[in-house]
Amino acid sequence: MDIKYIKKIIYNSGNAFLPDKISAALRVDILGSSEKTFYITGWSIIHLLNGILFGYLYYYFKYDMKHYILNLLILHTLWEIWQIIIGMSKPYKLTGNSNIVDIFVDTLLFMSGAYLTLKLIYL
Repeated sequence: MDIKYIKKIIYNSGNAFLPDKISAALRVDILGSSEKTFYITGWSIIHLLNGILFGYLYYYFKYDMKHYILNLLILHTLWEIWQIIIGMSKPYKLTGNSNIVDIFVDTLLFMSGAYLTLKLIYL
């Protein structure tokens, strides 16, 4: 197997192996501009939905609810670190796609989804 092929597979894991057309559609700016510091894209919405989904799965599989927020924060942080390692996110940039602000916004949206799930479970 060619090393370029392996690197491409690893890089594509950062987009959860979604086809290029879907990945490109999710990169469309909804609010602000990805050429600026702050922006919201389809990927941002995916982070919110993932927070809801993983929050529900955490509850469904009866993991320790005392550590719900911390464990989901760790899970999402590991994902963001993986994207930095493979070169998809650029934490040292203040502007442009996948910058440090985007990483924090993604984390905030993921945790908001997880919190929403937690509140809906304990209504």
